[in-house]
Amino acid sequence: MKITVIGAGNIGGAIVEGAVKKGIINACDITVSDPRPNFAERFIRENINVNHAVDNVKAVEGTDLIIVAVKPWLVEEVMNEISGVINRSEQAIVSIAAGITFAQLAQYLSVENKGQTEIYRIIPNTAISLGKSVNFVAKQNTSAKHDAQIHALFDALGEIFYVEEHEMTACTALASAGIAYALRYIDASMRGGEALGIDKNKAFHIVMKTVEGALALLETNGDYPQTEINKVTTPGGVTLKGLEKMENGGFSQAVIDGLLATK
Repeated sequence: MKITVIGAGNIGGAIVEGAVKKGIINACDITVSDPRPNFAERFIRENINVNHAVDNVKAVEGTDLIIVAVKPWLVEEVMNEISGVINRSEQAIVSIAAGITFAQLAQYLSVENKGQTEIYRIIPNTAISLGKSVNFVAKQNTSAKHDAQIHALFDALGEIFYVEEHEMTACTALASAGIAYALRYIDASMRGGEALGIDKNKAFHIVMKTVEGALALLETNGDYPQTEINKVTTPGGVTLKGLEKMENGGFSQAVIDGLLATK
């Protein structure tokens, strides 16, 4: 498998690093295209010897997967640029840009004039750099060959959830934006620990380990959260008092409202 990644920012760069470190693709089979003069520094530091390019048209030649990992407002420009040189019977397009629909991508790629193109929309989160991402995949007009390549690559970088396009916005809220929401809880708990008189670094470590333990309970026992909550709450106990105070402050509803606000 050969891939081209257009845009070597946080997500694009993480895909490249993960693919090489997980042994999915050899560095020599990856081309990274980015106009910034210092974009290759992260790969040099990690001793990842990918092919570097600044010309998107040349960068996509002879590759299987063309991963477009630029900001949403740059997608149209990039797609227009490469539309005329894509080998539509051999190459597939992978868009990492949130909010850009299949209809828009087809328009940018001049599908009506130049023929159908295999297109994937994939939404990861920043944990992809650790191989711990939640990766949502929707696909249109794709082949078994490219389906297998996509699965091999993104399954190695986390866990894949195959979804319909109409589910993408909700999934982005839960896992892409959601990773920030989870971190906000950790941050608030850490600051609460400080308010209780615990050193900031110690509070941070305690909260991290507590969250880690909570996840382990859910994964091991196969329970939903409320079942585990019930095990540690007793009438009049401190845990129940704390939960009631949080709910009085609108904790659960605030989380739900935050998720709904991303639609």
